[in-house]
Amino acid sequence: MAVSKASLRGLRMNERLEKMREASKAQKTVRVAPANDAMRRLLKHPHAGGFPKEGGAEWPDDRFTKRRIADGDITREEDGHRDKTRSHRRHEDTSAA
Repeated sequence: MAVSKASLRGLRMNERLEKMREASKAQKTVRVAPANDAMRRLLKHPHAGGFPKEGGAEWPDDRFTKRRIADGDITREEDGHRDKTRSHRRHEDTSAA
């Protein structure tokens, strides 16, 4: 039985789409909190949605989120593990000099 090139093209496209779906599921997220109650009411991430009545939310670490952090509309809620890694890297850089 012969396999047509058209069916192979479709198979490759489906494989590519599947890989893209897997990559989007593993997207990095960041925990953010609104700067004030007005921002809590007004801001909504296009994919992740808005904030709950209290506390922060998990948003994708994308251009939209980074822009809101830079504008001061939201703040990043750092966890202790990340801070330790960053300070450790700084220590390595200064000891190497």
